[in-house]
Amino acid sequence: MSRRLAIVCSVALAFAGAACKKKSSNDGLSADVTGLAAVPASSEVVLAIDVQRVADSPLVDHAVDVLLQRDPALADRWKQLHDQCKLDLKNVGHVMLAIGPHPGPQPGTGPVLVIATGKLVETELAACVRSLVGTGSGGLTASPLGNRTMYEAKDGNRVMYFAFGRADTVIMGANRDAVTEALGSGKKITDNPDFTKWLAMVDQKAPIWAVGRVDERVKQGLVKVTSGAVTAGPSAMVVSIDPTSGAKIDLGAVMASPADAKALESFAKTQLAALGMVAQAKSLGKIVDQVKIAADASIVRFSANLDMPAVNQLISVLDGGGGSAQSAPPSDGSNGSAGP
Repeated sequence: MSRRLAIVCSVALAFAGAACKKKSSNDGLSADVTGLAAVPASSEVVLAIDVQRVADSPLVDHAVDVLLQRDPALADRWKQLHDQCKLDLKNVGHVMLAIGPHPGPQPGTGPVLVIATGKLVETELAACVRSLVGTGSGGLTASPLGNRTMYEAKDGNRVMYFAFGRADTVIMGANRDAVTEALGSGKKITDNPDFTKWLAMVDQKAPIWAVGRVDERVKQGLVKVTSGAVTAGPSAMVVSIDPTSGAKIDLGAVMASPADAKALESFAKTQLAALGMVAQAKSLGKIVDQVKIAADASIVRFSANLDMPAVNQLISVLDGGGGSAQSAPPSDGSNGSAGP
């Protein structure tokens, strides 16, 4: 099993206990749901991953390695999944994460949903989770939810809920109301006028893409840092990433007006020039040179298309290397972190 699949499952457990409760607005269970059709209309951020297309990406491998090194508890949960469940990455096609509105002062702390689609079997997943949480004080309970089953997994002070939206789609989260809402017939993200507009601005065919509403404090911070040249910060960010043969990145800031888009473009280009000079000290000047910034109506696009040598050089610098061609990892994708 690749550790990427384990990360997805472990992240759902990791958020348990941290998400805040919110009332469900659904008025009954929907028909089968998957993907965007399972994302509640109140969501603030949506992230989609085509698992099979990013499975062998050196950049993804490196990110997973860093995450496991920085979080021993997460690494331990991955080992448990690997040893006990024998889950296979080939059985997971797509993963979508949705973050709901945050009730407190910190952006991104709302209820989190993980929507995984693939060759999944409900009885096998339930047995897997039961084996993970049933060895100590935890356990797995099942309760009817219309024609579906809601599972509650407890592991110490962590709680995770999951249910199947259709035969090949499991919906997981630390907030029961959020999971129930995802399964419900209430409004979903495609019914939200703002997100409908933003979703049309992102490449949903990319291996990784995301759309997110920008927090008001971030918007005001941009106005301040530009000394008022930007009169209103971006309402949303749209991102697409293709790490399959390097790193092709496109980030769009959705501004309030074409004038604000032009002002942000000018400000960002000035900052990029300064960054380029600093990057020379790390041998990253050529990489910074590949970053392009352009305003298109009310959107400011930041893009970069890095080949594998450039990606390996960047990874080398992030790992503390000098960034030279000699210190960069090999460009054949074998960067020393193959899945088990």
